[in-house]
Amino acid sequence: MEIKEFYDSTHKLMGEKKEDSPSQNSKEINKDHDIEVSVIIPSYNKYPLNLFTLYSLGKQTFNPSKMEVLFIDDASTDQTLRIFKNYHPPYHFRYIKCNRNLGRAKVRNIGIKSSRGKILIFLDAEMITEPEFVENHCKYHQLMGNLVLSGGMYYKAVYSCIFPEFNREQSEELSAMARNNQVLYERFANYQHSSTTPYPLLVKTDIDGQLYKELKVKTSSEYWYDTIIENFGAGLNGFHFPWMAFLTGNVSVRKELIEQVGPFDEDFVNYGYEDWELGYRLYKAGAKYLASNAIVTYHQEHPVGENRWKEAMRNYHLFTLKHPDVDVLILGLELARIADLLTMNKVLGEYKLLVQNYPNESLSFQEKFIKILETIVLLLKIDIRHINVLDAAGFDSDQKNELLSDIKKLKSYKNLTYIVEKIMNERSK
Repeated sequence: MEIKEFYDSTHKLMGEKKEDSPSQNSKEINKDHDIEVSVIIPSYNKYPLNLFTLYSLGKQTFNPSKMEVLFIDDASTDQTLRIFKNYHPPYHFRYIKCNRNLGRAKVRNIGIKSSRGKILIFLDAEMITEPEFVENHCKYHQLMGNLVLSGGMYYKAVYSCIFPEFNREQSEELSAMARNNQVLYERFANYQHSSTTPYPLLVKTDIDGQLYKELKVKTSSEYWYDTIIENFGAGLNGFHFPWMAFLTGNVSVRKELIEQVGPFDEDFVNYGYEDWELGYRLYKAGAKYLASNAIVTYHQEHPVGENRWKEAMRNYHLFTLKHPDVDVLILGLELARIADLLTMNKVLGEYKLLVQNYPNESLSFQEKFIKILETIVLLLKIDIRHINVLDAAGFDSDQKNELLSDIKKLKSYKNLTYIVEKIMNERSK
């Protein structure tokens, strides 16, 4: 299958005509009170993945007259603009083009400001949705008024395109999956390795037939989310970080809750943590978190920038400056690979119990533990994970002895004791 053939066939299905592109579709706009849900999609150079996303949204069981999709193009330089030439989906649609790249927080805030729905669904531009996606999001919010509903915890990954940047492992994985389906096999066989653009393995009719599910792949993110669900369930009971479920790839919340705590913090630029920061504010304001497998989406895999880790650690550091709480600082234990997710959760639980039971008696330990966590965060920002944390924190021999004396009194807090002892025993590598 030639690339041109794909583009021509998919745009024909979208109803594209060769005319100048309007900034939004010409369908008559409903009164604001008629719109129940707004789907907010930021996009930066995600063509043709974003095309599949929009097409899947056009197949929803939810009443399209009560649904709007806000597509904010963050100054894309690819062929995204081609999608919207006389684009007439069944739902109310707005295409908003940014003249310069603004970043995730600012672009989503444009979506919030422009939205008319009472319920906001944040969706990534490369997510394929199932027909009941919007309807099920709305049903949950009809039952609970203070809800943050996350589908991200049931993350699924699929391939829809071959990218020239894919590594050998990804290419071999794709090849193996394509062998199981004659249609996919023929498309994969036609791929030219010299191509400089994404090569589609799907056409839009494959979204209807859910052929993309034959290209599912297990990723590290999926294992991480599975760990949370398997141990704490959809209600995240006993999980001290429910706000981690605020994953803007697929999450919904009532607009009034966003208006109560404020929108995304625009100090966050580049990649990472702007979603969790807003999720944390919602959590502190009393929002209830729930994960659901009734709103599953399928993330279309694509290349990831080399600087993503460094960008994320800078944003995580900013997160801790805005919220210097132990709940946020303690994430550094997992990021630095000092503790796994479940151990970190137990450590936070024990620390809070210690502070609750012995608020004054544990003050010395509290101060040192927070200092340790702050130091780990700073080391992560400058990308140093393997170093003696106590020395980096400036602990002298007396302070180290005091810390050792403190943890001897914490025998009933075994996970907290284990982590502090592990940090004390570290040596520079």
